[in-house]
Amino acid sequence: MRQKEVIHVVFAAILLVSLSVICSGEEPATATTSVIKDSPYVPAGYKKVFGDEFDGASLSLTNWWTRYIYNNGMLDTLNDEKQLFRENNNHVMTGTTLQLTARKVSNSNPRFQYESGMIRSKMTFKYGYYESRLKVPGGLGVWPAFWLNSDSDANGKTSWPPEIDILEFVNNGKDDRPDMVHMTAQVKNKKGEPNPWGGEELFRDPDFKKRNYYAPFKFPDDFHVFGLLWDTDDTVTWFVDGKKLFTVSYKWVYANGKDAPNAHVLLNLSIGGQWAGRYGVDDKAFPQALDVDYVRVYQKPDQIKTGQSTIGKDLLKDPNEEKK
Repeated sequence: MRQKEVIHVVFAAILLVSLSVICSGEEPATATTSVIKDSPYVPAGYKKVFGDEFDGASLSLTNWWTRYIYNNGMLDTLNDEKQLFRENNNHVMTGTTLQLTARKVSNSNPRFQYESGMIRSKMTFKYGYYESRLKVPGGLGVWPAFWLNSDSDANGKTSWPPEIDILEFVNNGKDDRPDMVHMTAQVKNKKGEPNPWGGEELFRDPDFKKRNYYAPFKFPDDFHVFGLLWDTDDTVTWFVDGKKLFTVSYKWVYANGKDAPNAHVLLNLSIGGQWAGRYGVDDKAFPQALDVDYVRVYQKPDQIKTGQSTIGKDLLKDPNEEKK
C-alpha cells in the first residue's frame, strides 16, 4: 500500500472513532487523563464539593494541615496516646494512596515513643455525605480514625463537642478486636444535665451493638468504604461498604445550644493509651500505616455549606518550594 493510501486509511479510522464518541456523548480518554468515578454508595442527588484521590507525588497543602486545630493549629497528640504527630516521612504517597505512617522512635520523653501522621482538612463543611476508602493497620495497640470536628468560631476560639466519629478502629487484643469498628456522635452532658445534641436512636442494624459494628471479616485484611450521611434534618447515619448500620439524631451545636462552626475532616493513626494500648503495643509490628485511597465530601446542590478554616500551619514541606 502506498503512503498516501495509508494516510487515508488512518484518517478514516480516526474519524470513525471520533464519530462514535460524539454519538455516545462520552469524552475520549487519554493517557494523561482519567475519570474519577463515584462509589455506588453516594446518595442520589448529591454533588461532590471536595475530594482528594492522593495520587500525586506529595500531600496537597491546599487541602490539608498535619496537626490538630488546638494550640493555634500545633497540637500533636490527644488523650493519653503514645504518639506525636510529625512530618518525618509520616505522610507517605504511594502514587495511588496516602499512608499515614507510624514508627517506633527514640524520644527523651518516655511517654512518646512513636511518631505518626494525621491530616485535617482546610475546607470545612456542614451536612453532607462523607466517604473514604481505607485499609486499617492490624498491630496490637493501633487506633486509626476518620472523623469530623468543629472549626474555630468567629473569634478564633474552639470548643468540644460537637464531634462525629465516622470510624474508630482499635485493636487492643481483647476488648476490641480486628472484626469490629466504633462509630458514634459525641456528647458531653452529665446525668441530669441538658443534652443539646440529641442522640435519639432512629435505626439500628442487628450487627450494630451499642456503638460498635461487628463485621463478618477482619478490617485490616482489605480496603473498605466508610461513609457517613449527615443530613439537613440533623440526623446522622453510618455505612460500611454501603451497608446501613445506625442512625441517630444529632445537632451540630456547642454545650450552650448555639450553632457550632463548620466541621473539618480528620484522619489519623494514633498509638497506645488506656484504650488502644490497654494490653500493650506490639513494637515488632512497626512501621504501620493507615492506608487512605481517597476522601470525598458530597452535599445537596441546594444545600452547599462550606467554608475555609484559618487556624493551622504548613509544617509539611512542599517539594515544589524546595526546588525553587
